[in-house]
Amino acid sequence: MDLTIPNRMNPTDALFWLLDKLPDLRSTIGVLVVLERDPKYARVRSEVERLTQGLPRMRQRVAEVPLGMAPPEWVEDPQFDCDFHIRRLAVPAPGTMDELLDAMGPFYATAFDPDRPPWEAFVCEGLAGGRGALFIKMHHCLTDGVGAARLSGMLTRRMPKLPRPGRRRNVPPPSVTPLALLWRAAVYNIGDAVDLGRRVLRWSGSAMTAPAGMYGGVPVALGAAAGFAQELMLPRAQSPVRYQRSLSRRLATFELSLPEIEAVGKRVLATVNDVVLTLVSGAMHRWHAARGADVRHLRALVPVNLRQSGDLTPGNKLALLAVPLPVGDMGPLRRLRLIQQHMRRVKSDRRATLAPVLARVMSALPLALASRLGRQHVMRTNFACTNVPGPRRTSYFAGVAIERVFPFAPLVGDHPVAIAAYSYRDTLCVGLTIDPQGMDDPAGFRAMLGESYKEVLTLRGPRHATGRKRPARRR
Repeated sequence: MDLTIPNRMNPTDALFWLLDKLPDLRSTIGVLVVLERDPKYARVRSEVERLTQGLPRMRQRVAEVPLGMAPPEWVEDPQFDCDFHIRRLAVPAPGTMDELLDAMGPFYATAFDPDRPPWEAFVCEGLAGGRGALFIKMHHCLTDGVGAARLSGMLTRRMPKLPRPGRRRNVPPPSVTPLALLWRAAVYNIGDAVDLGRRVLRWSGSAMTAPAGMYGGVPVALGAAAGFAQELMLPRAQSPVRYQRSLSRRLATFELSLPEIEAVGKRVLATVNDVVLTLVSGAMHRWHAARGADVRHLRALVPVNLRQSGDLTPGNKLALLAVPLPVGDMGPLRRLRLIQQHMRRVKSDRRATLAPVLARVMSALPLALASRLGRQHVMRTNFACTNVPGPRRTSYFAGVAIERVFPFAPLVGDHPVAIAAYSYRDTLCVGLTIDPQGMDDPAGFRAMLGESYKEVLTLRGPRHATGRKRPARRR
């Protein structure tokens, strides 16, 4: 695999790394790969070693530029030790999924060593039924969910064969002295300014030679700017159910049938993402109602993918948008239609395209100001929710078939829970990252997800009085 991998963070990567200095804004993503049987540790060790050869970023650490003159660099770690990053974990008896997740919670909540590549893997042994598991946590500055899914799809083989290790070129790492970092930062800034000037000239030339085409894009640009301004002006999101927040993390999982979710979407003309957001909104309604809170709306922090088709480069290419979700007492179909309206409004004005500009500005600010803006950004939402599509075929790791893949999203700011979904084969694997002081009954919330799931499965499309379905509208 030959990928062009930049040696400097993009603005969104840099922002995630910068805000990691604040514990409540720490951005750690995780994935639990459940294997059909317990593999041999030596085989897992060899496979992870192969992954680090296929993904050079896994052997690189972050080098910050003095005075924040440019985004941080990725430099080869000359002391890279694969055995430091791979740990073995014996799951407490009887080896159920809950025992495994309880054991992984403290590891997931621990910060990374800034002098090493920001990722760790845990080989989990002793699962019930002879199964095995691999838990990987990494800093969000490495990649986003879609990028991680695409790269892992290339590196997990369809057939259970161990490929030959790739050859690595012995390239001396660049100097990381302050003077060298500042010199490369100056070269980067000059090149960036020249590139910006070229784009301005191209835009000016297009405006002069084809003014009609340029003017046609003005309403789109104004709509994006207006939508983005509306996004930034949202007030702080308040929930009447408030608990003390902490830096502790508990992990939980939930499974949905992907064919059932797709069948519901087909009946009611909705996407899988629409149905998932409806399900989550119903669970949030139940959670608040059980605590005597009458809440009509909450806001979810939803990542929007900005990658082009076939883009496999590491790093983050996403926008984090606040999407209003109806959590009041209403039927599931009404809830779904409201969610579709909100999502159409967010997508139609293309406000997400301006998110990298905000990230660029924030990453260049002093930490005190950037942290204040970052905290205000996440405080505009009540929880995080993301959904990433995965392969429908069986994949293998270390010669063993993968049974489930559960993602875990960062828990930041005032959020009590982050909900992440990943489709694998015929299962929508849902990972819950929970603050145990913010959401004091994780098992109860998981049960409410189950109740909302059953409710969503009853959804039917509108019918005429004769009982015949209305013809589907093209969208």
